[in-house]
Amino acid sequence: MTLLLAGLLLLAAAAPGHAALYAAAGKADITPDPKKETVWLAGYGASGRKATGVHDPLYARAVVVSDGKVTAAIASVDAIGLYREDVLDLRRALGWEGKSDRLLFMTATHDHSAPDTVGLWGRFPGVSGVDKKRHKRLKKSIVVLIKELEGRLQEAELSAARTEVDPEGLCRDSRDPVVMDPELNVLGLRTKGGAPLAAVVRWSCHPEVLQPDNTLITADFPGALCAKVEAERGGTCLFLPGLLGGLMTPDADASGPLEADYKEMERVGATLAGHALKALAAPGLRTRNAAVSFSSATALVPIENSRYLFFLPSLDFGHRLLDAEGRPLARWKRWYLPLRHLLLFPLPERLRPWVETEVTLLRVGPVKLLGIPGEVFPELVIGGYKGERRYGRPLVRPTNPNPPDLAKAPGPPYLRERLKAEHGIVVGLANDMLGYLVPEYDFKAAPTRTMTPKPPGTHYEETNSVGPRGSKIVLDAAAALLE
Repeated sequence: MTLLLAGLLLLAAAAPGHAALYAAAGKADITPDPKKETVWLAGYGASGRKATGVHDPLYARAVVVSDGKVTAAIASVDAIGLYREDVLDLRRALGWEGKSDRLLFMTATHDHSAPDTVGLWGRFPGVSGVDKKRHKRLKKSIVVLIKELEGRLQEAELSAARTEVDPEGLCRDSRDPVVMDPELNVLGLRTKGGAPLAAVVRWSCHPEVLQPDNTLITADFPGALCAKVEAERGGTCLFLPGLLGGLMTPDADASGPLEADYKEMERVGATLAGHALKALAAPGLRTRNAAVSFSSATALVPIENSRYLFFLPSLDFGHRLLDAEGRPLARWKRWYLPLRHLLLFPLPERLRPWVETEVTLLRVGPVKLLGIPGEVFPELVIGGYKGERRYGRPLVRPTNPNPPDLAKAPGPPYLRERLKAEHGIVVGLANDMLGYLVPEYDFKAAPTRTMTPKPPGTHYEETNSVGPRGSKIVLDAAAALLE
């Protein structure tokens, strides 16, 4: 049994019923100044890129909702990601940790042109690019924003809509099987008098229109999307990442000069904003009564990635390292295990380090948001192994030298079906960042000291994943939570 649930914690006892909804929304500018401090940009390669300027600002955005008994904050930050320890720090600073009536549902846009926040993109490979003082400022900005919003809640109306958007020109799947999530989810909040408070937009694609040659800080297409929605509708717009694994990358032309790339970024963001605004104009749901409740499950995940084992002390930045029984890993083992792994490969299972993560289900009236702590492959959540989500592209490219064996692919019911909600939204990078959640049947990276030689075909995701068992453990935890 690979699933090791550290505990299923029901954090809200009240069942959803009729309750007035209160809400507030806002944002805080978190843009660093590369002229005053060194900023290493995250997202590409084994080391960071030194930022040379700012193209557009970065924000922390939040929506706080409450039914008078239970309060939840949905927050999104223009960053590559935040780890579980960051989220726990934020909950402690808010005074919400362990509270049955308070939840912070935290995610990041996964912006590939924002400062390193996870310690993977410094000056040299294996060296963190995180500035600890700036990281503290970031978390303080989020806490101050949420506390301010909690103090100015007002009666609100919730609307929700979902629409299927053809990914052509917006997003493509760069790894077989070709499965894309076309669902654009939108939540709207207005005051009792009708003034716009917030829009929450969820879409599945990496914010990486800007490529490694870019050295300017930018929020990429989610920034352009939110700017257009805020300008045309008013209020605050949050972007939530969806199913990013696979790998979902923008279907944009980034082969020209940087000026053209920025125009492509604006095009993708504006196009998605147009779909979101159209959906909000005729929502499928509108209500002023919405009970708020939530539940969470924690799970232990083994660190199987050889590269992660090499840099084990660095993982302590965002996760508490544990043994298989969930006990804290002795500090000396954080140095001994990488050496043991290198000299006496393989590392015995009994010595395997683990990390704790979580899946979270937030309910706001009939809307359900399921938070998954990583970049999950779309096919693990919505299926599509028969080609129903390939959008005119071959399910498996005929030129693929190492195609996936779809006969071994997992069958239904998939996670999106298990949500059992018309407005059921699966959010990636929620409350933690575990990297790619690769389908176990197609995890083909060699189980060697260095995960080399690299298998033919597109198998980059394995190198940025905790290991082959991670996806099943997390998805089993989510399925158990929904049951």
